[in-house]
Amino acid sequence: MNTRILIVLALIIAGIAGWFFQQQGKISPPVNIEASEVDYEATDIQAVQTNEQGETEYELNAESLTHNPETNLDEMSGITMNWEPSAELRYRIQAGSATINQQTGELSLSGGFTLVSEDTVDAEESGTNSTSNSDKEPIQVTGQTLKGNTKSRQVYSDEAVKVVQGMNRFEASNMIANLETGEYEFGQVAVSFTPAERQDQALF
Repeated sequence: MNTRILIVLALIIAGIAGWFFQQQGKISPPVNIEASEVDYEATDIQAVQTNEQGETEYELNAESLTHNPETNLDEMSGITMNWEPSAELRYRIQAGSATINQQTGELSLSGGFTLVSEDTVDAEESGTNSTSNSDKEPIQVTGQTLKGNTKSRQVYSDEAVKVVQGMNRFEASNMIANLETGEYEFGQVAVSFTPAERQDQALF
């Protein structure tokens, strides 16, 4: 009786061992490992871009930055750019997100942008009577998207923009700007005029 029980147990153990052996012999499906679209990322960015002569092209602050090796683009969010394309003109640009190609200078802003011109020449401190730039009111342009090139120093928007310069306010369907010379071109301008409040006075 004991011998039969031992034989049955041996057969059960052999069956279990054979089942485990078959399971171990099965080839597991290959793991699909895809290359990451980002090769580095950082937060609280403060950067300075210089040209081949070592001169500063622009200063850039961003909440976060990731570099995409496939497109060679720096993708940023929450950016503020201080851009000085000439000795007389400087611009402060803010946007929700941006992509910049450091090699070609291609720039694309989205998520809303604000571009404000700042005169770098102070006529009083320089002691000159030049009025080419210092007499101009700063111009502010706001819109949804802005594209351009930091090397050619030109930007454009194919979408509607709002422009404020001193007391002048208007909207345009698109814009092209040469930031180095301070020249702007606007398409389909619509000027909004608010007349002064009427004041009735007695004639006698």
